[in-house]
Amino acid sequence: MIPSKGVFSLLIKELELVNYTNYHHQQVAFHPKLNILLGANAQGKSNLIDSIHFLGLARSHRQHQDLHLVRWGENYFRLKGIVENRQGTITLEHAVKKGRKIAKINGTSLRKLSSLIGQFTTVIFTPDDLTLIKGGPESRRRFLNRKLVQLTPLYYDYSAQYQRTLIQRNNLLKRGNVTSEEIAVWDQQLSYYGSQIIDYRNKVLLRLAPIVLEVHYQLSGNKEKLSILYQPDIPVKAESSALEIQELLLSRLSNALQTDLRKGFTSVGPHRDDFTCLINGIDARHYGSQGQQRTTVLTLKLAMLKLMAEMTGEYPVLLLDDVFSELDQNRKEYLLSLVSESIQTVITATELDLLDKPGIPEGSIFRVHQGKIY
Repeated sequence: MIPSKGVFSLLIKELELVNYTNYHHQQVAFHPKLNILLGANAQGKSNLIDSIHFLGLARSHRQHQDLHLVRWGENYFRLKGIVENRQGTITLEHAVKKGRKIAKINGTSLRKLSSLIGQFTTVIFTPDDLTLIKGGPESRRRFLNRKLVQLTPLYYDYSAQYQRTLIQRNNLLKRGNVTSEEIAVWDQQLSYYGSQIIDYRNKVLLRLAPIVLEVHYQLSGNKEKLSILYQPDIPVKAESSALEIQELLLSRLSNALQTDLRKGFTSVGPHRDDFTCLINGIDARHYGSQGQQRTTVLTLKLAMLKLMAEMTGEYPVLLLDDVFSELDQNRKEYLLSLVSESIQTVITATELDLLDKPGIPEGSIFRVHQGKIY
């Protein structure tokens, strides 16, 4: 996974944390290649990984509520990161206090969080990501949504508009006594925004599929072939255009109106999409071992990292939280071979031996203990 010629590798150069999770006030300067965070469990390694992810998306990978990220006994947290992208060096700042969120780029407050998109992207793998395979469809939709948001601001806008429209339509359905004319207004909007979402998902999964096959084949020691199949809530073909999808979705919404009125919610649309991962033709969710499922998740993350580089011209920063303790030697060696000297990577581990020291590229080792970095 050596970066292609002309592909830029994003960097996080410096990070300051104030009252973020178990960190009181901490500053750290990162190596441009490999960074290893060493320490026992529950010392703050995962929190540091999460804070890097937060910089680019203004949301945690681990917590749904921002206030849960505030250090115990405090009423705010602040993050400040100096990062480098293709445009140059920029400063990203985030603060959350009493539920109010503030984001800045180079000292200027953002009116919309969508302005943050594309400034600094990451691909993160954590033990909790096993839900991507074992969990319900919402876990896989979240994975797609977060990556598509990082790829294009348009997807962010379409998703936001779709959710607002979906809420309005559902409120109307719950009210009852709805005429077809009343609902038609919302159906038109929902089918438009929904078709754009489905179109983006369809295209990105088609591009992701061959990369997934290649990465997983090597990660499994040339023993397994992994395929990924999009399962949209409405039957679309690989070659379907956004307009064709919109017409089909509009028809399905109209046909489902009586059912939706009875249930009180919208039963058709991309909010019910899913995708399936097949290992040698077998559903990994139901029949894969935990080791196979974990490798499948890692494959999806690494393949997405490569696709994001192809589509944006920039390699995201790779964040690997406690990944090596669950991998056999062959997978460790392959993963270390992917940690190219041109892709900045941050890895957490409890023991340095887990990383097979002879294979570690040039980098820095940090000790993490009780919310402090040494």
